[in-house]
Amino acid sequence: MARSAGATISVENPYDALARQIGESSYRVTDAQVEAVKVAAGSDKAAFEMVFAASVGAGLARWDAALSAIEGLDDAPA
Repeated sequence: MARSAGATISVENPYDALARQIGESSYRVTDAQVEAVKVAAGSDKAAFEMVFAASVGAGLARWDAALSAIEGLDDAPA
């Protein structure tokens, strides 16, 4: 989760490449990236869990960015 949220932590490939891609632009994830994680993880379930965790991490990072952007804004005067 942390890697897809932009944290600079050490994660081995192919997990790192896929988590980073999910965090930056998930629409560009390729079948080959997912397949590489499936092979490295040893099962579809393990690969799914990795993709899911990366997706949640990326979503939470975006949520935090949105909250920071609106923090301190007041309602428009009536």
